[in-house]
Amino acid sequence: MGAIKKMYGESITVVQLAYVRAAAHFGSFSQAALSLGVTQPALSVGIATLERTIGTQLFDRSPSGVAVTTLGRTILPHVLHMLGSVESIAHEIASARDSAPPLRVGVSPLLASSLIGRALEAASREQLGALVLREDNMVPLREALAQRELDVLFIPSVAPAGQFANRVLESEALHYLPSGAARGNGEAIEFSTLAAQALVLVGDACGLTTFTEALFTESNRPLSRYAGEADSYRTLQKWGELGLGGVLLPRSQFSPDARSQPVLREGTPLLISYEAVWNPHSPRSSTVVSLLDAMSD
Repeated sequence: MGAIKKMYGESITVVQLAYVRAAAHFGSFSQAALSLGVTQPALSVGIATLERTIGTQLFDRSPSGVAVTTLGRTILPHVLHMLGSVESIAHEIASARDSAPPLRVGVSPLLASSLIGRALEAASREQLGALVLREDNMVPLREALAQRELDVLFIPSVAPAGQFANRVLESEALHYLPSGAARGNGEAIEFSTLAAQALVLVGDACGLTTFTEALFTESNRPLSRYAGEADSYRTLQKWGELGLGGVLLPRSQFSPDARSQPVLREGTPLLISYEAVWNPHSPRSSTVVSLLDAMSD
């Protein structure tokens, strides 16, 4: 402890770490501040103070936003782990004084907001307590579930559940937006025709690219990729409209005015499924099952 104080004093705070997590997630100090309910100057100063304390820069700043530095990417998993531990401590304290502690739900950014709405409504209707949501990508969510920092995950069904229990929640239609000026006309399109089109993809952290690759592999068709990589579903649509390639997404991730086309495979709508994943040995397992049962009513 003495060595830590000598090196860093006592100036590293949980709030600063929360600022770092939010800024890394949103790629923007202003959006991160908005999500945390603080002002942008407060968040910017907090991160800058932390960077001075540790003697290195965690973010590259630019007019278009911020990006995590190479060293920042190395440090970020430790930040997430520490915050998860702090949140777990807070959860345990709440559990000790509240007969109905919040259920901690990890959600994929790929999920439609309507599914989250169903969960909130079901928890309220059945008096299961509050739901505390945490949005993140697949690997951090699964790690948090394994470390019991989360009680249940709502994620796309793209990987085996392994040691965890799982239940399909719903399925959603996949839609396609052609590249550039050849805007979709809203009419259904056969999946087999997409092999001839280059697709713009996101990084595989959310599971969408794994799902897309599996579709082409199962159909014995080559997947043609745009050489670059988008970092959000909104960017995917914009790049598709700019002519960089076609876009394949769940319908809920396109803007309402996008003239995307439903995708069929041999005349049947192509769907992506979302599932709940939880630890059946967790003390909250019965509450999770009650929530899922209520969502299916």
